[in-house]
Amino acid sequence: MLIATLIGNLGANAEIKTADGREFVSFRVAHNDSYKNADGTRVESSMWVDCTMSCSNGRPAVLPYLTKGTAVCVVGQVSTRVYSSEKDRCMKAGLKIHVQRVELIGAAGDNCPRRLYTKDGAMVDVNKYYHAETQESTLYDQRGNAYTIAEGGWVCPPTTQNDDQGESK
Repeated sequence: MLIATLIGNLGANAEIKTADGREFVSFRVAHNDSYKNADGTRVESSMWVDCTMSCSNGRPAVLPYLTKGTAVCVVGQVSTRVYSSEKDRCMKAGLKIHVQRVELIGAAGDNCPRRLYTKDGAMVDVNKYYHAETQESTLYDQRGNAYTIAEGGWVCPPTTQNDDQGESK
Protein backbone atom coordinates (compact mmCIF):
# COMPACT_ATOMS: atom_id res chain seq x y z
CA MET A 1 0.00 0.00 0.00
CA LEU A 2 1.33 3.42 -0.96
CA ILE A 3 0.48 6.14 1.61
CA ALA A 4 1.15 9.84 1.04
CA THR A 5 0.84 13.06 3.02
CA LEU A 6 -0.19 16.19 1.13
CA ILE A 7 -0.39 19.77 2.38
CA GLY A 8 -2.23 22.27 0.22
CA ASN A 9 -5.37 24.37 -0.25
CA LEU A 10 -8.84 23.31 -1.37
CA GLY A 11 -9.69 24.59 -4.84
CA ALA A 12 -13.45 24.55 -4.17
CA ASN A 13 -15.89 23.51 -1.47
CA ALA A 14 -16.00 19.76 -0.78
CA GLU A 15 -19.01 17.98 -2.28
CA ILE A 16 -20.98 14.92 -1.23
CA LYS A 17 -21.30 12.52 -4.18
CA THR A 18 -22.86 9.10 -4.66
CA ALA A 19 -21.55 6.13 -6.64
CA ASP A 20 -22.93 2.60 -6.56
CA GLY A 21 -25.32 3.66 -3.80
CA ARG A 22 -22.53 4.83 -1.49
CA GLU A 23 -21.82 8.40 -0.40
CA PHE A 24 -18.35 9.90 -0.41
CA VAL A 25 -16.79 13.34 -0.04
CA SER A 26 -14.93 14.72 -3.05
CA PHE A 27 -12.54 17.67 -3.12
CA ARG A 28 -9.39 18.86 -4.89
CA VAL A 29 -6.22 20.05 -3.18
CA ALA A 30 -3.62 22.23 -4.88
CA HIS A 31 0.00 22.13 -3.89
CA ASN A 32 1.77 25.28 -5.06
CA ASP A 33 5.49 25.43 -5.63
CA SER A 34 7.78 28.23 -6.72
CA TYR A 35 11.50 28.42 -7.25
CA LYS A 36 14.11 30.28 -9.27
CA ASN A 37 15.61 28.43 -12.20
CA ALA A 38 19.24 28.67 -13.34
CA ASP A 39 18.49 31.98 -15.16
CA GLY A 40 17.12 33.49 -11.94
CA THR A 41 13.57 33.49 -13.34
CA ARG A 42 10.84 32.63 -10.83
CA VAL A 43 8.96 29.50 -11.87
CA GLU A 44 5.59 28.74 -10.30
CA SER A 45 3.56 25.57 -10.64
CA SER A 46 0.49 23.97 -9.10
CA MET A 47 -0.21 20.29 -8.79
CA TRP A 48 -3.85 19.33 -8.29
CA VAL A 49 -4.73 16.17 -6.39
CA ASP A 50 -8.22 14.63 -6.47
CA CYS A 51 -9.28 13.51 -3.00
CA THR A 52 -12.12 11.19 -2.02
CA MET A 53 -13.18 10.31 1.52
CA SER A 54 -15.63 7.56 2.40
CA CYS A 55 -18.85 8.32 4.29
CA SER A 56 -19.28 4.67 5.36
CA ASN A 57 -19.34 5.73 9.04
CA GLY A 58 -21.49 8.80 8.37
CA ARG A 59 -20.49 12.17 7.01
CA PRO A 60 -17.22 13.38 8.54
CA ALA A 61 -17.50 16.08 11.21
CA VAL A 62 -14.81 18.09 9.42
CA LEU A 63 -17.01 18.44 6.29
CA PRO A 64 -18.39 21.97 7.08
CA TYR A 65 -14.80 23.27 7.21
CA LEU A 66 -13.73 21.86 3.83
CA THR A 67 -14.29 25.08 1.91
CA LYS A 68 -12.46 26.78 -0.94
CA GLY A 69 -9.06 28.11 0.12
CA THR A 70 -8.85 26.12 3.37
CA ALA A 71 -5.38 24.78 4.08
CA VAL A 72 -5.41 21.04 4.81
CA CYS A 73 -3.08 18.15 5.51
CA VAL A 74 -4.39 15.00 3.81
CA VAL A 75 -3.10 11.48 4.45
CA GLY A 76 -4.25 8.55 2.36
CA GLN A 77 -3.71 5.82 -0.17
CA VAL A 78 -2.34 7.09 -3.48
CA SER A 79 -3.25 6.06 -7.01
CA THR A 80 -2.80 7.58 -10.45
CA ARG A 81 -5.24 8.16 -13.25
CA VAL A 82 -4.70 8.81 -16.94
CA TYR A 83 -7.13 10.96 -18.87
CA SER A 84 -7.55 12.75 -22.16
CA SER A 85 -7.38 16.55 -21.98
CA GLU A 86 -9.65 18.18 -24.55
CA LYS A 87 -8.12 21.58 -23.77
CA ASP A 88 -4.50 20.51 -24.40
CA ARG A 89 -5.44 17.75 -26.86
CA CYS A 90 -3.21 15.17 -25.22
CA MET A 91 -3.13 12.45 -22.59
CA LYS A 92 -2.37 13.50 -19.02
CA ALA A 93 -1.83 11.79 -15.70
CA GLY A 94 -3.20 12.84 -12.35
CA LEU A 95 -2.82 11.89 -8.72
CA LYS A 96 -5.68 10.64 -6.54
CA ILE A 97 -5.77 10.10 -2.79
CA HIS A 98 -8.33 7.96 -0.99
CA VAL A 99 -8.32 9.99 2.22
CA GLN A 100 -7.78 8.19 5.50
CA ARG A 101 -7.28 11.37 7.53
CA VAL A 102 -7.69 15.07 6.86
CA GLU A 103 -6.53 17.79 9.23
CA LEU A 104 -7.32 21.46 8.94
CA ILE A 105 -4.33 23.73 9.11
CA GLY A 106 -5.86 26.80 10.70
CA ALA A 107 -4.78 30.40 10.78
CA ALA A 108 -5.36 33.19 13.29
CA GLY A 109 -8.46 34.43 11.45
CA ASP A 110 -10.32 31.11 11.60
CA ASN A 111 -13.91 30.87 12.81
CA CYS A 112 -13.10 28.40 15.58
CA PRO A 113 -11.70 29.97 18.77
CA ARG A 114 -8.50 28.60 20.27
CA ARG A 115 -10.11 28.30 23.70
CA LEU A 116 -13.50 26.88 24.56
CA TYR A 117 -15.08 26.12 27.93
CA THR A 118 -17.11 23.34 29.56
CA LYS A 119 -20.46 24.09 31.26
CA ASP A 120 -18.50 24.26 34.53
CA GLY A 121 -16.14 26.90 33.11
CA ALA A 122 -13.07 24.69 32.68
CA MET A 123 -10.96 25.88 29.75
CA VAL A 124 -10.19 23.51 26.85
CA ASP A 125 -7.55 24.42 24.25
CA VAL A 126 -8.48 23.86 20.60
CA ASN A 127 -5.51 23.21 18.37
CA LYS A 128 -5.07 24.60 14.89
CA TYR A 129 -6.70 21.49 13.40
CA TYR A 130 -10.08 22.16 15.14
CA HIS A 131 -9.43 19.33 17.57
CA ALA A 132 -9.88 19.33 21.35
CA GLU A 133 -8.77 16.73 23.87
CA THR A 134 -11.97 16.42 25.93
CA GLN A 135 -14.68 13.96 26.89
CA GLU A 136 -17.33 16.73 26.74
CA SER A 137 -19.90 16.64 23.92
CA THR A 138 -20.40 20.45 23.89
CA LEU A 139 -18.04 23.34 24.59
CA TYR A 140 -18.79 27.08 24.69
CA ASP A 141 -16.92 30.22 23.68
CA GLN A 142 -16.79 33.38 25.80
CA ARG A 143 -20.00 34.68 24.20
CA GLY A 144 -21.92 31.50 25.00
CA ASN A 145 -21.95 30.03 21.48
CA ALA A 146 -22.14 26.22 21.66
CA TYR A 147 -19.69 24.04 19.72
CA THR A 148 -20.52 20.35 19.33
CA ILE A 149 -17.58 17.98 19.85
CA ALA A 150 -17.87 15.04 17.45
CA GLU A 151 -16.42 11.59 17.94
CA GLY A 152 -12.65 11.78 17.95
CA GLY A 153 -12.59 15.33 19.36
CA TRP A 154 -13.45 17.30 16.19
CA VAL A 155 -14.90 20.73 16.99
CA CYS A 156 -18.03 21.45 14.89
CA PRO A 157 -19.52 24.87 14.02
CA PRO A 158 -21.59 26.73 16.64
CA THR A 159 -25.03 25.24 17.24
CA THR A 160 -26.51 28.39 18.82
CA GLN A 161 -25.72 32.07 18.63
CA ASN A 162 -26.11 34.54 21.49
CA ASP A 163 -26.58 38.27 21.06
CA ASP A 164 -24.70 40.92 23.04
CA GLN A 165 -27.20 40.75 25.93
CA GLY A 166 -26.46 37.05 26.40
CA GLU A 167 -29.90 35.82 25.32
CA SER A 168 -30.26 32.98 22.81
CA LYS A 169 -31.50 33.82 19.35
